Amino acid sequence: MSKADYIYLKTTNKILEEGVWDTNMKVRPKWEDGTPAHTAKIFDSHNVYKLADEFPLVSLRKTNWRAAIDEMMWIWVKKSNNINDLNSHVWDQWADDNGSIGEAYGAQVRKVAKYPVGELDQMDMIIYYLKNQPAFRSMVAELFVHQDLHKMGLYPCVHGLNFDVSNGKINLFINQRSNDTLAAGNWNVVQYSALVYMLAQVCGLEPGQVTHEVVNAHIYDRHIPFIVDMTFSRAIQIQKKLEEFKFVEIEKMMLDPAVKEKFEEFKEEISRYYVDFEPIIGEAKNLEENSLKNAQAYEDYCKKIVDTKKFRVAKKIINYMADNPEFDEILGYSKPQLELDKKVEDLYQFVSPLKKDENGKFVPNEKGSFDVKNYYPEKEGIKFKQKVPVAE
Repeated sequence: MSKADYIYLKTTNKILEEGVWDTNMKVRPKWEDGTPAHTAKIFDSHNVYKLADEFPLVSLRKTNWRAAIDEMMWIWVKKSNNINDLNSHVWDQWADDNGSIGEAYGAQVRKVAKYPVGELDQMDMIIYYLKNQPAFRSMVAELFVHQDLHKMGLYPCVHGLNFDVSNGKINLFINQRSNDTLAAGNWNVVQYSALVYMLAQVCGLEPGQVTHEVVNAHIYDRHIPFIVDMTFSRAIQIQKKLEEFKFVEIEKMMLDPAVKEKFEEFKEEISRYYVDFEPIIGEAKNLEENSLKNAQAYEDYCKKIVDTKKFRVAKKIINYMADNPEFDEILGYSKPQLELDKKVEDLYQFVSPLKKDENGKFVPNEKGSFDVKNYYPEKEGIKFKQKVPVAE
C-alpha cells in the first residue's frame, strides 16, 4: 500500500463517521432504478501528498489513471471544451449535439488576459512565471467564472489552482467545491499530480507537494459497502503483517530509533485490540450475493457495521498507517512511481498553442505531444475488484 491508500480510506471513513446526511432533502442525482442518491458529506476535506515520496495513486480499487491524466491534458494542454478531443466518455452526458460542454474548463483556460509580460491565457501565464519569475505570488488559475456559469454544461468541480515554488520545487494547492470521494477521490489527485510532474520537467524544477482541498467531500449511500469492504480487507492485511513481523527484522533496518520505538508501540497496541474480522466479512459477502434481490438490506447492514467496535478498530489501524507513512517502509510495501516519456526543452512545444518568435513575441505554434511512459502500481495486498457505481 501507499500513503495515498491510507489517506483515501481515512477520508472516506471520516465522512461515514462525521458526515451530515441529506436524506431528508431533495437531491439531483438518482440511481439507475430511479432512487434518489443521497450522500453524507463533510465540510473541508484537506489532504497533503508529497510527490518526492510517491506518485499518489491508490491500489485499493482501480483508478483509470490514464483517463484521468488524459482529461487533465484535455483541459490544460489542449485547452478544449469539446468531447471529440477527449479519449474517454466521462463528459458525454454534459455535451451538446456538437460535443461542446459550453464555456467550461478548457474554454476558460484558453481565454487571454493582459499581464505585465503580455497577453497570455491562464496556462501560459502559469508556465511563464514558473519558468521566469518563480517567486511570483499570483500564479493562480480560476475556472469558476460567474458570468459564464449559465453557459456551462456543468459547473467546474476542481475550479482553482494555486502554484508555488519553494527550494526549486513546484507545489500545488487544488481548490475543489465538490467531490464524490469514493469514486473520484483519487481521480483529481492523480491528474493534478501528473500536471505538477509535467510542469516541473519543462520548467527545470522538481515536483513538490500537492494539497487537495475539498469544500464538500461526500459519500453516496450505496457506496458504503465498498468502503466497509476495503477497510476490513486492509485491516486484516496489516494485522497479518504485524503478526509475521519479528523484532529482529526492524533492528536490521537503518531507521531512526524513534521510528522503531513508535512502530513497536503501534504493534503492541494493535495486538491488544486484535479483532477477528472474518465472520463479519463472511456475513457481508452472503448479503452481497443476494444484494440484487434486496439491495436495501445489504446497505442497511453495512451502515450498522460502521457503528460497531470491530469497524472502529479497523479504522484505528488505517488511521495509524495514514498518520505514520514510515510504517509502510517497515512492513515492506512499495511505492507507486510515475515516469514521463521525454525531456521537453522548449515548454511551448507541447503546452501552448503559442510560442515565442525571434523577437520574443507570441506566435501560433505547431501542435506538440506529451504522454506518460510507465506506471509501476502497488502489487501487494488484497485487491478491491468490484466496480463502483457513480451517481453523477
